[in-house]
Amino acid sequence: MVRRAFLFCAFTLTATAGVAAELRGFVSEGAAGVLQFQFCNGPVLGRELFPIEDKTPNGALRQGVGAVRQIMLRRYQPLYVEARGERGKTSVTAYQFQRALGTVELCKVLPRDIASNVRLLAEGEGPAWRLVVTDATAVLELPDKVSVKLPAGAFKGAGSDQAAKESLARTYEARSADGIPIRVEVNPQMCTDGRSETAYGARVIVRIEKRVLQGCASRF
Repeated sequence: MVRRAFLFCAFTLTATAGVAAELRGFVSEGAAGVLQFQFCNGPVLGRELFPIEDKTPNGALRQGVGAVRQIMLRRYQPLYVEARGERGKTSVTAYQFQRALGTVELCKVLPRDIASNVRLLAEGEGPAWRLVVTDATAVLELPDKVSVKLPAGAFKGAGSDQAAKESLARTYEARSADGIPIRVEVNPQMCTDGRSETAYGARVIVRIEKRVLQGCASRF
């Protein structure tokens, strides 16, 4: 009987606790401006609406949704959002806003431009640059079409559940194979260029020698 009681308690705690999850779906506004989330279940949009508790840094989720709505053509339709947080039985809690895309209209055509093993993805324009970090690799693509390989271990913690729940800015320091020091500053807050129908969850500054590159991150 004791063993059965222990198993029942353990099951109850597991079932009721929030489960860390990748949140992929569409956001709309309900009564009194409450954000509501509909999950994409494969190619199908779920029917149930979950109210969102926005615990993202500085309300980045709400800010990102608002920024994209201001410039998207169909501003009153549900907006596709990627975030990290917890999915409960009746609500959703978002800890990290990743990106919102006004150009995505259906679950069956979700973007597939970011691999599941990417822990940090940042990029910027004018001039164009891109930083991609996975579990095993880290590559910084510079504006002059030069790719710099960095040790992936220098970006420890990026893309983790703990990072998703933390609102503090983070700094990563790495050296290229040539010994060039590179500093990557990630500040979790809404980021957008104000022109495209996209908003991101973090501002990023890359410092390499005398160069300063600025952009946004959709994974961090």
